[in-house]
Amino acid sequence: MEERLYELEDKVQDLELEVHDLRGRIQLLEDKPDARPSLIGHNVWVLIPLVAIISWMVVEIFD
Repeated sequence: MEERLYELEDKVQDLELEVHDLRGRIQLLEDKPDARPSLIGHNVWVLIPLVAIISWMVVEIFD
């Protein structure tokens, strides 16, 4: 019975540590400034080569 009590106390301590960690993460997320959405998005570096390839293909077709 005593052994079971110690196991439960260990689990409670683990859960308290996890709750403390999660509260810290929540605080970090709340303090972080919101990212502004852009019109193009974060994939602008993917669009540049695609536009270049499509432009090259159009030039080859109409040349």
